[in-house]
Amino acid sequence: MERLLNIEATSYCNANCSMCPRECVKDYGYISLQTIDDLIEKIKKYSLYEISISGRGEPTLHPQLIEIINKLRKLKTTISVVTTTDGLNLHNYKEIVDSLDMLRVSVSSIDETVFKKIHKGLDYEKIWCNINNLVEYNPKKLYIHLVGGKETYSALEQTVKFFKNHDVDNIYLFPLWNRGGNIETQENLELRKRLVKEYGINYSEDEYLPDEKIKMLKNPNYCPIGDTSIAVNFHGEMMGCFQDFENITKICNVFDDNDFITDRTKVLKKMPVCKKCNSYNQVRK
Repeated sequence: MERLLNIEATSYCNANCSMCPRECVKDYGYISLQTIDDLIEKIKKYSLYEISISGRGEPTLHPQLIEIINKLRKLKTTISVVTTTDGLNLHNYKEIVDSLDMLRVSVSSIDETVFKKIHKGLDYEKIWCNINNLVEYNPKKLYIHLVGGKETYSALEQTVKFFKNHDVDNIYLFPLWNRGGNIETQENLELRKRLVKEYGINYSEDEYLPDEKIKMLKNPNYCPIGDTSIAVNFHGEMMGCFQDFENITKICNVFDDNDFITDRTKVLKKMPVCKKCNSYNQVRK
C-alpha cells in the first residue's frame, strides 16, 4: 500500500491556534540534513504517494527548508509543505513554491476577528500579505486547508470567495479533530456537509483518503489517519502517529535496521494517543 510520509521539519511554531494542542509539545528542535539523508536510505524501499513536510511545528521556520526539499527529490514522489505561511517573506516565497509540487496553506478565515480568535500568536496582516503573494504567484500549486471548525463558518463565504476569485481550485474544509484526545469537540457533520456543497469546496478527507483507500475503513483495526501515513519527528524517530503531540509512542529511529511498517501496524489503535482520539470517526463524511 502506498503511504504518505509526514516529516516534521521543526517543532517550533509562533502560533498557538485554538485547534492545536501546543501545550503538549515538550521537545523543540530542527531536523538535520544528516537525519534527512538517513531517512531517505531507510524509506526508499517503501512505496510513497507523497512526502508532506509538516509535523507539530511550522516548516517554513526551518532555515534549511530548501535543502531538505532538494534532498527528498531523490525519492521521486510528490513533495508538499503544510504551512500557516508564517516563515515566508518577499525574499523566499517564490523559491519555496518553485521547489514544491504543492503548498498546503492552513488558514481559518479572511475575517480578521475570526482569524485572531483562532490563530493566536500570528500576525493577521503578515499572513494575509503572504497569502496574497502566493495566490498572485502560483495559485495552481496552492491547496487551502480551512481549519478552526465552526468558528470559521460565519465568514466562510467571504473566505472561499477570495480564493476562488484568485483561481485557487483546491479548497478543503477540515473538521475540528481533537488531535489525539487533547481537545474536546463535537463537530456538526451535517452542517459541514451542507457548507461543502453550498460553497463548492471539498472535504479534507477527499485529499488524504482517495476512493481506493476508503474501502479499507470496513476493517475495524484500520485507522484512516494512522495507517495511511508514516510520521517522522525532528529527532529522526518514527512516531506511532502524527497526532501524538506529546511524542509518547516511538517505533524506531531512522538508522535502526528493522521493518518499521510491520512494527507500527501492531500498535495502531492501541497507543495511549488513541484512547480519546476522535479522528478515526471525524474524517468520515
